[in-house]
Amino acid sequence: MKSQAVRYLGAALLAGSMISPITAYASTAANTSITNTVTVNFDDAAGNAQTAVTASVSFSVNLVASAPILSAPADVDPATESTLYNQVYTVTATANGNDTYNITNASVNTNMDGDPAFGGDASIVLGGSTTAAAITAGATTFTVPFDGTDDSEVNLIAVGDTIVLDPTGTAEVATVTAIDESTGAANNTATITVGSALANSFAAGLIIGEQGTATITVTTDTVTTPPTGTHNVTVTYTSVADAGVTADDSVLYTVYRSALTVTKFVRNDSNPNGTGTSTSFNGQTYYDSGVNGNPGDTMEYLVVVENPAGYGDAQNIVVSDPVPQFTTYVASSVQMDVDGGGLVGYADTADNGDAVETDGSTIYVYAGVGGDDTAAGLGNGTGGTLAGGETASVLFQVTID
Repeated sequence: MKSQAVRYLGAALLAGSMISPITAYASTAANTSITNTVTVNFDDAAGNAQTAVTASVSFSVNLVASAPILSAPADVDPATESTLYNQVYTVTATANGNDTYNITNASVNTNMDGDPAFGGDASIVLGGSTTAAAITAGATTFTVPFDGTDDSEVNLIAVGDTIVLDPTGTAEVATVTAIDESTGAANNTATITVGSALANSFAAGLIIGEQGTATITVTTDTVTTPPTGTHNVTVTYTSVADAGVTADDSVLYTVYRSALTVTKFVRNDSNPNGTGTSTSFNGQTYYDSGVNGNPGDTMEYLVVVENPAGYGDAQNIVVSDPVPQFTTYVASSVQMDVDGGGLVGYADTADNGDAVETDGSTIYVYAGVGGDDTAAGLGNGTGGTLAGGETASVLFQVTID
């Protein structure tokens, strides 16, 4: 780009009408070429005006690396073990030109067996420029310094890009719809058109930064001692132009281990008895052993599925329970209570949309919240979910042959 700051010596004149002067700002865009032309007018000894002589010198504006602005994803709580998370970071350039930012990842782990595995983008390239003149609110076009190459983009800002005007100040976001560099050689500026009228006014010399996204994948490791551990993941963006210029942000992953316990009890509904460890449920006493019965007695089983407090959600919980030898299943006797919500009875029919199905020899209960037997085929239903601290209690009956 060719931008001039013209100084006059004596009766100095602008050398050539093709190049107009443009002020050099504190935030002049990188790759701007600034030319200074001096003109000397003089007379000969007889007082006759002579052809003026000129001399020019040019220099280009360097990229001044600047840390990008990061918008990190929210902390992940709950996270689960050995799970891949796609994390999208919004990155806004604040430099006076285009730069590449290398992406590195690190984790501080608490109660985890190892580091998470990282993947995704290794770098992001963002364009940048500056305002060449003041912009009035309502404008859809504005000028920026010409970068010296007529290639329909300015310091890698191209049509379709999202840009942020004055990213460390007003930070107005716009979408580039056109770039005109046809007057670049003559005026040392290019024109950018955006999709919507700008809501704010901007002074000359302010940064225009491209905004992009980078996706980082984080695969959690396993918890050392249940129920939880954490990965505190820091993602750092480092300027290729100046490795001392960095930006980073951290996301905390609170990782939960899922763990279910299951216990089973029985009671004689026809002739209550038992000598083992007992538990009360729904006003009845059940035992883990020491229960007996006569042929024809009705025996009621209690199956307790518990997700301990502090653990992660347990999903797709499927309880399968074969009917014991020398007994006959009591039709439509299955009931389930999810976390104290009250017993609900279920039909035995397969694939009817409720949470139970059986062929009389094996009982399938899709325990927890949201379980159902809709999928075709016995035992192919979708199990429900129990959060940490929740319990599903299942009852069913058989008679002794």
